[in-house]
Amino acid sequence: MEQSSQADELLAARSEIRHLKNSLVALRSQLEATQFEGQENVQRAIAEGYDEITQLHETAVALRAELENLNHEKDQAVQEAIANRHDEVRQLIQTTRALREELDNLNHEKDEAVQEILQQDQEEIRQLIQTAKALREELDSINFKYESKIEELEQSSRDECRQLQSTISALREKLETKHGT
Repeated sequence: MEQSSQADELLAARSEIRHLKNSLVALRSQLEATQFEGQENVQRAIAEGYDEITQLHETAVALRAELENLNHEKDQAVQEAIANRHDEVRQLIQTTRALREELDNLNHEKDEAVQEILQQDQEEIRQLIQTAKALREELDSINFKYESKIEELEQSSRDECRQLQSTISALREKLETKHGT
């Protein structure tokens, strides 16, 4: 019995060793699977990290390109705005010059028109003065003629009055001589 108890113990010990070996193999498999899974997770994490880095790098490159494009567009817009302003300023300068020339021409034309009107007025005044002088001379001549005529008429009238008075006196004397005789 003792042998049988030893054999049972040995059998139990072997069974336990087999069971422990099986547990060890299962644990080793599980450990290897866990390690493999851990390595896969690490590899996946590294790959995802590289993918994310690549994506971030691509995003950075795209953003840099877009920023450069925006800077280029902004520079173009600024250059275009400057060119437009220069063109607008040039046009305003040309318009100002044209308006100044037109104003100078109008002033010159106005001055010429004023001078022409002044000359016409002076000529008209000269003609009016000459006309007034001629009319004055004609009036003086007419006055002189009328005064001479009046004087002549007065003289003639006086002469006639004297003649009539002489005739009256002569007739009175004749009449007095006829009546008085």
